[in-house]
Amino acid sequence: MAAALCSEAEPGTEPPPGAVLGLAVGDQQWVVPYGDAVRTTGRVEPFRVDTRTDAGSVTKIISTTAACLRLVDSGRLELDARAAMIIDDRLPADITVGDLLEHQAGLWEWWPLYLRAADHDHALKLVTTLPRRYRRRSGRHYSDLGFMLLGALVEQLTGLPLDRACSALVLEPFGLAATRYAVPAGGAGVAASSNGDRIEQTMIATGDPYPIDGSVDSFTRWRHHLLVGEINDGNSFHAFGSIAGHAGIFTTAGDLLTFGRMLLDSLDGRGPVRAATVARFGTAGDDPGQALGFRIWNVAAGRAIGHTGFPGIGFAVLPEHDAVAVMITNRLHVAGRPRNLERLWTTVLDALPGLLPAPTAAPRQAAGSVPSRDPDSVDPGMSGSGIV
Repeated sequence: MAAALCSEAEPGTEPPPGAVLGLAVGDQQWVVPYGDAVRTTGRVEPFRVDTRTDAGSVTKIISTTAACLRLVDSGRLELDARAAMIIDDRLPADITVGDLLEHQAGLWEWWPLYLRAADHDHALKLVTTLPRRYRRRSGRHYSDLGFMLLGALVEQLTGLPLDRACSALVLEPFGLAATRYAVPAGGAGVAASSNGDRIEQTMIATGDPYPIDGSVDSFTRWRHHLLVGEINDGNSFHAFGSIAGHAGIFTTAGDLLTFGRMLLDSLDGRGPVRAATVARFGTAGDDPGQALGFRIWNVAAGRAIGHTGFPGIGFAVLPEHDAVAVMITNRLHVAGRPRNLERLWTTVLDALPGLLPAPTAAPRQAAGSVPSRDPDSVDPGMSGSGIV
């Protein structure tokens, strides 16, 4: 399967140089690396089982959503709480914490805050004052900005910077030793992502897929080198110091499997969170493909609950099979147009029926129908690095 991801390309795209696939079923675990994590003239580094990778928007799950999960579980946060009362009173008064987690707050999907803000506080001020693009609860509009606000909410409730709050609430209790914000943990190589900020430059210059009020020429800190050990997402790197609620985490296939295993153990009453809280976060809301922070896919193997990350990451738990599936690729590490992220990930999900045991007799996931694909998926070939 890993070899297939790196050899089969759809027309007009290039396959990633390498991949790592992980699967955990019960107490058994497999991690398979393939190809190269870095491949340039004079430098070739193969993928290993413990290669560090920029998680992209999987940060939204392994940090921000998981931190909110712990805060709700301990009674320190209510999902129907007004976000303005916790984060900033300049926010529209009707937006709730649940709205932000479900991408139903009506915020812009993406905005290059770094064109006007060079630090955390200024960037958050822009997020809180930017007019909404949609009516609240008018539909799922996947928003990086909403998770920037949730990161600020975690900071407000804990009194800690987001990286320290994430460590205390998630990384330490879940045993994620190779996961951290801003810089990769030591001990292994790091997968390359894109060639500088070229994708976001194109987005701003063309207004595709979002009409942006800004100019590429107004920004002087564009990166043009191959990104290895630097967060790919422009807002996270340039405006938030690589520590934000929507992007900024480096992790490994092993840590993602461990994270998923801890969620499944919690459903059995053996993890760091109460079963009812985990089930609540994993249940679809108004949009059947979106839970609280988590995305939901309905594939041949059953319900898959997780998230994807723009550099080429996929993560999901499959409660009916007591299983966790992980995909890591460096799909942006190509000269031309990269493979579509959603197609890469669904290729992995669609292959799972041949690898998984029969479903357990009592599925450990709240019921709810889901669509076969997320209708709001954006072709990430030329989309912003924080977009799904």
